[in-house]
Amino acid sequence: MSVQHPTDETVSTYEQAQIDDVVLKRRSWNYAYIGEDVEGRHHHVDRKRERIVVTKSRADRDDSGAVPVFSLWGPILHAESIELGPMGAGGDDLRRWIQFIDQECGGWSDRPVSAADQAQNILEEVL
Repeated sequence: MSVQHPTDETVSTYEQAQIDDVVLKRRSWNYAYIGEDVEGRHHHVDRKRERIVVTKSRADRDDSGAVPVFSLWGPILHAESIELGPMGAGGDDLRRWIQFIDQECGGWSDRPVSAADQAQNILEEVL
């Protein structure tokens, strides 16, 4: 019979490595936050790769440079390719995603309102 001594080594599992990894790092003009759904998932737009990314947390913002940089930490729960409009401003795919979460997935618990949305709401009230 041999004596075995436990080692002090820590082995990272695949899941742990993914949770600790930066899965997206973008300057402000290549990143947009869509909002948090009722399940606590955070939806982001990666304009550089034209996709929606869903994670468990909001992005970290680094304001130390001239342009803010946003970083998302893994794991990515879901990624969806979208087609953005001119200059990456939005598009029908993004509007459909927002509507899909609202109608089919229980809705949004927190969703920032853009200046364009506010202006549209004001115009609709006036007309």
